[in-house]
Amino acid sequence: MRATRPLSPRSFSDGLSALQDATGFDVLHTLLASLCSALGQRYFSYRGHFALPDGRFATPRLGNLPRAWQQRYDAQRYDAVDPVLSLAARQLTPVQWSAGLYACPEARQLLDEQRAAGLRFGITYPVFTPSGASGTLSLSSPRRPAHGLRLSAQHHAQPQGRHDARHYARPMHDLGDLGAHVWASHAGVVLAAHVHEAVWRIVQCDAARRCALSLTPRERECLRWVACGKTSWEIGRILKLSEHGVVFHLRSAMRKFDVSSRHRAAKMASDYGLLDDVALPPSAKVEEVTFATRDRQASCSVST
Repeated sequence: MRATRPLSPRSFSDGLSALQDATGFDVLHTLLASLCSALGQRYFSYRGHFALPDGRFATPRLGNLPRAWQQRYDAQRYDAVDPVLSLAARQLTPVQWSAGLYACPEARQLLDEQRAAGLRFGITYPVFTPSGASGTLSLSSPRRPAHGLRLSAQHHAQPQGRHDARHYARPMHDLGDLGAHVWASHAGVVLAAHVHEAVWRIVQCDAARRCALSLTPRERECLRWVACGKTSWEIGRILKLSEHGVVFHLRSAMRKFDVSSRHRAAKMASDYGLLDDVALPPSAKVEEVTFATRDRQASCSVST
């Protein structure tokens, strides 16, 4: 296992900010590998589950597990018997890969093969969002992690009082293994939340670009005005189109989204972010949009 250099909370925070700016999975993979190493871990594996506006689901995955082990895990469908994933789906707190969780024969076989592949010590962080999107970030290593995150005096505001100042000036590794473990555990929770958000954003942007290519500018304009509560006749007056022409564009958009309602098509277009850059005439009176949300979701792998 590679030696890890100590990482200050400030540097860790900078890494989390870089996750927020990541525009692709390659960049995200590189950043995550570095942050994972800073927590004393060798491997990471992320799984996400997002409900899409059209009723399907996206299940993105990201990781650097040994290729042979990942193929074995998938071929044996170990995710169906993995007690860590099962427990992570029912609780918010991190799940340690303790041997006591692997009770049934299938789970014990998973544990034995997992350890043989080099994943001997691990922890899984569940993540959930108010919209219902869920995910897990698992960090693991061949050896018990030596937590690389360090606190020192320069990263703290000095409290008043000589005794407190001496206490806060001590590096984290001087506070004992328990302090380092607690700090790394909390850092892992924060990392999991940021990774989940970054994956969601990248997935939804990719899907939005694909949808944007299929909608014509007129279809987007018409849907934008539907979202503002305008009728076909009113949209025609605004866009200088016949009412028949507006209906034609709206029906075309409805077919592309596979829905039977223009309002449903407008909401899906809004959820995918396809209406944000559609300009409205400054003189037009627009009603407040009450149904559009910012919880846009999209997919890498999509299933019904």
